[in-house]
Amino acid sequence: MSSKLSIDEVLTNLEARAVFLRERQAFHAQQEVHHREQRAAYAAELETVLQNVEAFRTAIASTANLALPPAPESVPSALDETTLPPLNRLMVSRLLRLVVESPGLEEPFGPTAVAAEVNRRFHDRLPEPVGPRPASDVLRRLLAEGALELVRKGKASHEALYTRKPGGGG
Repeated sequence: MSSKLSIDEVLTNLEARAVFLRERQAFHAQQEVHHREQRAAYAAELETVLQNVEAFRTAIASTANLALPPAPESVPSALDETTLPPLNRLMVSRLLRLVVESPGLEEPFGPTAVAAEVNRRFHDRLPEPVGPRPASDVLRRLLAEGALELVRKGKASHEALYTRKPGGGG
C-alpha cells in the first residue's frame, strides 16, 4: 500500500471495509438460519421415509410366501427300479419313452421339455445329461409308430410340438 494516503482516506477505507464485513456477516447469518431450517425439514422427511421403508419391508416379509408360485404337485411316479431299463446303450431311448408315456408331462410337449424332464427324473442313472436332439429322434419315432400326434411342425425358429394320442396308442 502506498504511504502517501492521507489519514482521512485510510479512515474512509477502513470504515467501508467494516461496513462490507458487517453485511457479509449478516448475509451468512441469514444463510445459516436458512440452512438450519432446511436441514431440519430434510431430517423430518428422512425420518418419515425410513419409517415407510421399514413398514414396507415388514409387509413384504409377511406376504412373501403368498407371492411365491404354488409348488408343482408331485405326480406319483409309477416308475420304480423294476420298470426302469437296464444300463446299456438303449437306456436313454427307453427313459425318453417312459417320460413321454407318463401322465406327469404337460401337453403339448417338445424335445426340450422331454429332455429336461428325463434329466430331472433320472439324473442319477444317466452318465451325462440328455439333450434335445436324442429326444427329438425318439419323439419322431413315436410319431411314426402312431403313439403321438403332431401339433406343430418344427422349423428353424421353433421346435415341433406333440401330444399323446387320446387312445394312448403305443
